[in-house]
Amino acid sequence: ENRHFVAGLANGATMLDVYSYAGGFGIAAAMAGATRVTCLDRSESALASAARAADLNGVAARCSFERGEAFAEMEHRAKAGERYDVVVADPPSFVKNRKGIKAGLRGYRKMTRLAAALVAPGGFLFVASCSHNAEVPAFAEAVSRGIADADRSGRILRAAGAAPDHPNHPALPESNYLKSLTLQLD
Repeated sequence: ENRHFVAGLANGATMLDVYSYAGGFGIAAAMAGATRVTCLDRSESALASAARAADLNGVAARCSFERGEAFAEMEHRAKAGERYDVVVADPPSFVKNRKGIKAGLRGYRKMTRLAAALVAPGGFLFVASCSHNAEVPAFAEAVSRGIADADRSGRILRAAGAAPDHPNHPALPESNYLKSLTLQLD
């Protein structure tokens, strides 16, 4: 559902899919009409899978697959003046245990600051966390601070978790780990 929602924003748009892994967000956006999608990940094998998926879905001509470290690449692209209509930042878990909460939340704040700097005015930013220990209010605050750190403003269009095919177990709160925000930035 998150990929479908973001793809709905991408028709006629340029997109940067950071932490793209196998290209779930980027390929869906290209299939929905994105004019140019850049998938960025540090895993060469994940990018190869994404490239195969783009080819199988007939959108390879509009997709590029670039290997790099997310924070360094986002900073480099912002300094180079790159802007995208849609930016997705869906990283692996930044908070592996309760001791790592503060550092992980600082990571989400920095990630959001770097990603927000790449969003064109009026464009969209999707940020997510799959860290169970980063609770929704703390994650939302980190995102809000990251946007402010980037000297941007905007509005939340959608707050979501996992799709119904990934149900939460009432006795296992850690099964409710996914959280995301989709924002439109001024």
